[in-house]
Amino acid sequence: MSGLLLLEALRWEPAAGWSLLDRHLARLAGAAAHFGHPCDPVAVRAALEGAVAGIDDARKVRLALAADGRLTVEALPLPSSRPLRAALARDPVDAADPFLRFKTSRREPFERARAGRPGADEVVLWNERGELTETTTGNLVLERGGRRVTPPLTAGLLPGTFRAHLLEAGELAEAVLTVADLSRAGRIWQVSSVRGWVELRLDVRAADVTR
Repeated sequence: MSGLLLLEALRWEPAAGWSLLDRHLARLAGAAAHFGHPCDPVAVRAALEGAVAGIDDARKVRLALAADGRLTVEALPLPSSRPLRAALARDPVDAADPFLRFKTSRREPFERARAGRPGADEVVLWNERGELTETTTGNLVLERGGRRVTPPLTAGLLPGTFRAHLLEAGELAEAVLTVADLSRAGRIWQVSSVRGWVELRLDVRAADVTR
């Protein structure tokens, strides 16, 4: 797939530096090995540092690795972490779709989900088994029975760097979650290394989906 770009989005702050950099680099290297993209970790680090040279405010840094090894890096304004109005996707994703496990320029499942819920800020995805997976831009966390839980990778989702950090720190546990769990959740969040914890306010009925 010569036109496929491998993507990473990182948070950078002048004082704190890069958030979860080693996890991002490891994920990129794994994706590069899977798809056969040349990936020079020294060049990646240099490109990232070059993108934030002279910048004095926090940024979202977007990195794209092309099939020939070329790197494109952009330092963008940091998105807001305000609560988002969320809706449940109308149609399921395929848990076996291998692209759901990699952050790439192939975004069709996410674009379809967003197109189906034009009034929402974010869309919660689910698979053919009725299991919750993630959102279009982050991992999903539900508060259930006093615990914060997130779907397992087997549901078909991206292994997020912040998700992995929270699991390792004991702040999250994995659990199979269903569409019905949304209405029972105390709180719902989207988590990512760029935005951190973002609360989701679900405003579409879970029953309004295609089975």
